[in-house]
Amino acid sequence: MDTAGKVNGSAKFGLDYRPEGTLTALIAKPPRFGGKVKSFDATAAKNVAGVTDVVQIPQGVAVLAKDMWAAMKGREALKVEWDESAAEKRGSAEIMADYKKLAAAPGTNVRKDGDVAAALKGAKKTITAEFEFPYLAHACLETMNCTVVLKPDACEIWSGSQMPTADQLTAAGIAGLKPEQVKVHSMLAGGSFGRRITPTSDIVNEAVHIAKAIGGKAQVKLVHTREDDIRGGWYRPMTLHRFTAGFDAKGLPTVWDHRVVTQGILAGTPFLPPGQMDFTATEGSSTLPYAFPNLSVDVHLAQTGIPVLWWRAVGSTHSAYATEVFVDQVARAAKKDPVAFRRELLTKHPRHLGVLNLAAEKAGWDTPLPKGKARGIAVHESF
Repeated sequence: MDTAGKVNGSAKFGLDYRPEGTLTALIAKPPRFGGKVKSFDATAAKNVAGVTDVVQIPQGVAVLAKDMWAAMKGREALKVEWDESAAEKRGSAEIMADYKKLAAAPGTNVRKDGDVAAALKGAKKTITAEFEFPYLAHACLETMNCTVVLKPDACEIWSGSQMPTADQLTAAGIAGLKPEQVKVHSMLAGGSFGRRITPTSDIVNEAVHIAKAIGGKAQVKLVHTREDDIRGGWYRPMTLHRFTAGFDAKGLPTVWDHRVVTQGILAGTPFLPPGQMDFTATEGSSTLPYAFPNLSVDVHLAQTGIPVLWWRAVGSTHSAYATEVFVDQVARAAKKDPVAFRRELLTKHPRHLGVLNLAAEKAGWDTPLPKGKARGIAVHESF
C-alpha cells in the first residue's frame, strides 16, 4: 500500500519532517565507547552563525542550530575534553585475540548429542577450522533521526521506529511524564534491520534529553550524520566460530564440535527471561540439522565495551556461513559430494532435505559446467 508514495516522493520519512521553527541538533559523542564529557568550551561553537544552543546531555554535548549546516559547523568548532578512564580501548584485533584465548577452553554448552570428547579421542583423523566475523553497522539509507516537542505536561515524537511503545516509555521517564502524556507519530523508516529497536531507545532518548536541556523552548530535530551512524555503536557482534570434526577408521565423520565466542545481545533486555542463555549467540548453530552421532555446541559470551544489537537475520548472518562452509570441508575430507553428503545427514529433517533436493535439481547439480565456472550449495533455516 505504501509503494506509490515511496515511488512518487510523497511518502514522509522521519528525515522529511521539519516544521518551521524547528532547531536541528547534532551531538558530539566520546570518540571511544564508555567515554564521558570531562569539560567543554562552547565559545567558538556559539559564534557560528545560526547556532542557538550548546548543551550537555548524558550521551555527550549537543549543538542546536537553525539549520543542518550551522549545526555541523558548530559541532566542528566545539572543544570537548573527554574522560576515557572507563572507555573501551581495545581495537578489533585485540578483541579477537581475547576471543581466541576464550575459545581455547569449553564454554557454556547449549547442545550435546552423544559423547564428543570420547569420539574425538578415538578419531583416526580430525580437521579444524576457524571463521572470524567483524562488527557490522546497519548503515540504514535513512540515518537515525527524531523530532521532539516537549511541554510541561506533554511530549510529541516523530520517528521511524520499530518499537514505539518502548520509545514512549523512555520519553516519559526522561521528561517526568506519564506514558499517556507522550504521543508517538510513527513515520516511515528508510531501512531498519534491527537498528531502530534498541534496548535504550537511543535516538528518542537523546532527542528528549536535548529538548529537556533547552527547557522545551523549541521543537528539536536530532539527526545522526552518516559518520555518526557508522561510529555510533549498536553493531552486529564480532564473532569467532571454531570447529573440529573427527573421522573413524572408514573415513566417515563421527563427531562435530562447535565453539562460538561472541557478545550477547539480549542480556538486560525484556526479550531474555531471567536465567536463560542468549539464544541469538548460537542461533543457527545449536539448531544444526545434520545427524552427526556426536555433536556439541558451546558458547562464550565475551564482555566488551562495544554496544551490540540484532542485525538483520541476527545469529544466522554468521552461523549460516560458518556451519555450511565447514560442512563442505568435512564432505571434502570424507571424499563425498557436497549434496550427497548433506542428504545422508538430513534424514531426520525432511523439510531441509526437500529444499536441498529442489535447489540441487533446479541448479542442475549433476550436469557438467563450462571451464572456469563452479557451483556450490548450502541449506540453512533462519527463524
